[in-house]
Amino acid sequence: MKLEILTVPSYWKTEMKQKYFQLYEENSKLVVLFPGKNFPCDKPILHFAGTSALQSGFDLMILEYGYQAARTDLDVNELQRVIEDSHESVQRIISKYKQVVFISKSIGTIVAGEVHGKLEIPIQHLFLTPIKDTIYYINKFNGLVVYGTKDEVFSKEHANQINIDNVREVIEIPNANHALETHNVEESIEILSKLVRIYMEFLNK
Repeated sequence: MKLEILTVPSYWKTEMKQKYFQLYEENSKLVVLFPGKNFPCDKPILHFAGTSALQSGFDLMILEYGYQAARTDLDVNELQRVIEDSHESVQRIISKYKQVVFISKSIGTIVAGEVHGKLEIPIQHLFLTPIKDTIYYINKFNGLVVYGTKDEVFSKEHANQINIDNVREVIEIPNANHALETHNVEESIEILSKLVRIYMEFLNK
């Protein structure tokens, strides 16, 4: 396996360092991780999404947003800049792949949806703890949605607006919050184990 760090200039006048793992040269499968607003890809639920992808035979791109690289906060009015930066990053490598999966968290679910729209290629989505504005993208693109019943951002009412069919599924994690954790450490570890099973089944179906 080869790790390459792709340096991509960002709107925030700093270089994003995108980690790009390649299992072998001719691989045709790619997973891209889209972090949340304050939820980088080294947090457990995204870290293990990435390791599940590698174990399932996918190359892996781990995105960093420009404001994260600049160590500053995101102004929601600058979300379009995050989308543009992410599109530029993904576009650098995506042409060689025949099977592409976007795994996104929270505000990253919107970024993933917008990037998909710009690329105009078939992409599967795993939406982790989406937000209300993501419902448009979930209903537009096929994929799997995972959220917690104690999520303070995405409720059962929001989940009911998703058009469930043979290419869309919603999985509720009991008692989990927006980080897909609870206040109990052992319960949080059990949730993480369940998430890994969800990742592996999704990536290997």
